[in-house]
Amino acid sequence: MLRKFLESRSGNFAILSGVTMIPLCLAAGLAVDYSRHHSAQRHLQEMADATSLALASTREQNQARLEQLANDYLASNRTTSRVTEVRVASVVATTESVDVNLRGSIPTTFMGIAGYETLDVGASALAERATRGTVEVSLVLDNTWSMFEMDGKGVRKIDALKTAASGLVDELLKSPDGGVRIALVPYGELVNVGTQHRNNGWLSVPADYSEQRGSERTCTKSTTKSRCVQTNPAKTCTREIDGVQESYSCGGGCAKSETYTVPEYETCSGGYYTNTYVWHGCVGSRMGGTNRLNDDNASVKYPGYVTQKADCLNPLVRLTSTKQTLKDAITGMVIDKGGHRAKTYIPGGMIWGLHTLAPTGPFGDGLEYDEENLRPRKVVVLMTDGENTMIYNNANGRAVTPATKVKALKSSEIQAWREEDDDDCDDDDDDDDDESCATGSDPLGAAPLSQTNTDTLAICTNMKANEIEIYTVAFMVEDPVARDMLKACASTSAHYFQASDSAVLAAAFSGIAQSLQVVRLAR
Repeated sequence: MLRKFLESRSGNFAILSGVTMIPLCLAAGLAVDYSRHHSAQRHLQEMADATSLALASTREQNQARLEQLANDYLASNRTTSRVTEVRVASVVATTESVDVNLRGSIPTTFMGIAGYETLDVGASALAERATRGTVEVSLVLDNTWSMFEMDGKGVRKIDALKTAASGLVDELLKSPDGGVRIALVPYGELVNVGTQHRNNGWLSVPADYSEQRGSERTCTKSTTKSRCVQTNPAKTCTREIDGVQESYSCGGGCAKSETYTVPEYETCSGGYYTNTYVWHGCVGSRMGGTNRLNDDNASVKYPGYVTQKADCLNPLVRLTSTKQTLKDAITGMVIDKGGHRAKTYIPGGMIWGLHTLAPTGPFGDGLEYDEENLRPRKVVVLMTDGENTMIYNNANGRAVTPATKVKALKSSEIQAWREEDDDDCDDDDDDDDDESCATGSDPLGAAPLSQTNTDTLAICTNMKANEIEIYTVAFMVEDPVARDMLKACASTSAHYFQASDSAVLAAAFSGIAQSLQVVRLAR
């Protein structure tokens, strides 16, 4: 049969071969064009993925700008040999995601025989902005009296802070996966840890008590009275509370009086009354050495104070992922309590910011530290609207005004401050332009506050030693020393924000929230 086939000259093989060659060539051409289409599709999908991630990373919201960025990115990264006429079909962006849709085409090789000169290619990708992984954040927020002031837009500073902090909580806790926990530490000169912790081993709080004050009531009879015949002129005086100047009416009073006779009458004075002292949750700083600056020596207890009125503000909130709990606490923040106007002592707030994140006591709520601060990522956000106005009193752990502390100092301590300041002025670095050096003024007012700033930075350093990331926000802070301190406390220059009004403050907190988010492909 084979010999007969080879010897055949009838032309059947040629005819059959000619008939089958056309579909075989078309099939081969289709395979080539399909392979090229698949390669183009894969390349366009890679471009869509990369473009959506790039746009999401910019945080840009303007539609025209986003489209321009997408086109620029495509022009720089596409491979024209794999796909041609690539264009951005659409870009849809929100605060949480960027959806990119790309279109392109490839010229066919063999399918043109069948009338298909080009093949369309399309791809889309959705990139999400979200907080992923385990993140622990402590918000250390200034709740002092100076927050009563208005910004340039007529918004009270404490209200601006509430709005900004609530926005940050919303952004970080928008995903219900439970990977983010936030603590809140409102601070003044003291911190309120919550009365529920009274019997904990890390606290030393005296028992509540009452005491009787006054003297025995006595009555006398008299036939004369005194009346004012000349008064002192009233005037306006000024005073400073937590760096805020305020005016009040002063002067007046009687300058000259006269006595006149009246029918006999009885006057009484004296009497006893009871003062009650209770614990409102207020704690100071741990005493002894540098215990106030770290959480190393857990055996040293925090001093709690029993008082007639609360000397501290709202209680702190421990790490939680419950959004409503945090937002209610933020909304409820106050800058005075029962007439007590809180003053600024940043070290007190920062040390409790550290405690809320620490894996050890007092609370032990935080996960173990990670050397790379990734699992978990621990973050402190410090916000203040001014410089420190209080100093540490090692006699009882309280924060007090410098003038109060100076009166209680030993003469040797005062002399040490003066000598330290003199040494600074005598340095041979030609930088003796410090005000106290130039004027020869007594340094007792500035030196204690300088120590408070030093304490603040020491706590920041201890946090960084545990790889805690620190953001600082200076809200309408004019003092250059305070600004420099906040810059030095921040982890990097990019972690420092300076806000001039409520809008900029909200943007700063939003920027912090966004920096804690990661961009990932959702489709």
